[in-house]
Amino acid sequence: MEITIYRFLDMSTSWDAPDDEGARCWHSAQPRSALGHVIVEAAEAVLRTHGKAGYRKKWVQHSFPSAALDDLRRLHRQDDECRHEGCQISADS
Repeated sequence: MEITIYRFLDMSTSWDAPDDEGARCWHSAQPRSALGHVIVEAAEAVLRTHGKAGYRKKWVQHSFPSAALDDLRRLHRQDDECRHEGCQISADS
């Protein structure tokens, strides 16, 4: 999978701007399995650090995406055969 991050002059008005109006500041190509794994790990770290209530307090308009994380874990285990403990569905997520 390829990921490219672009920087725009005014983030509040650039949501629909084409990529070429921004400055490319980072790019990486990684296997889907590696990307899925690091996303699961990063989401778990956010949950451990803030908890659901802390996440909601910090991000105000959004609850922690528990169902999306569970789906990502399930698909990552199923499609990428990941057996890492962090990729197991937890009852408290």
